[in-house]
Amino acid sequence: MRFRDRREAGERLALRLRPLRGDRAVVLGLSEGGLVVAGEIADVLGAPLDILLTSRVEAAGPPPTTLGAVGKGGLLVWDHDAIRRFDISPGELARLADGARAALAGQVGVYRRTVAPVPIAGHTVVLADDGAATGTTAHTAIRVLRARQVCRIVLAVPVAQADVADRLAREVDQFVCLRPVPWLHEVRNSYRKFAAVAGTEALELLHREPRRPTEVRR
Repeated sequence: MRFRDRREAGERLALRLRPLRGDRAVVLGLSEGGLVVAGEIADVLGAPLDILLTSRVEAAGPPPTTLGAVGKGGLLVWDHDAIRRFDISPGELARLADGARAALAGQVGVYRRTVAPVPIAGHTVVLADDGAATGTTAHTAIRVLRARQVCRIVLAVPVAQADVADRLAREVDQFVCLRPVPWLHEVRNSYRKFAAVAGTEALELLHREPRRPTEVRR
């Protein structure tokens, strides 16, 4: 089974997350692609929508290999298995991490110039992404959220590699995955349409007026 696009994936996740209506939840998209998924969930829950910014530490491909991720406050999480597998030197790791920090600072400059972060301390947070192949970015985001004293973390992804899904499920209060698969080389392979999400589209989602709870097509 493949999803038509990120919006359909978000609609399907929203069906599973309807019990959270009235729970004062906040929905966060993990990266621009995750924000499209999160927008559909926020519509159904009638919840505020925001983006949680992280930046991947990647080695050049093709395809690029995720070695870690950087989050708010300089939080850095490594995928040690990937580092050992590709034999990346400490000097090269430091260089790549510096690049990821710079990229994250650039994202913050773009999005926070006009969009103030939604308060999340003490709230249930639904963290949504378009998939989890290695889980490194999601793991980073979860640590960022724990440091920000949220009440409860619900991680929602349409597709994830099965062993990654098992690990992430242990890190959050609730985990929703529509399609755990034995092997997930690239998230895009689970979609018929998987175009890059432009910053302008992401900003439009963040600037739109909050919507009342809606029903989703079954």
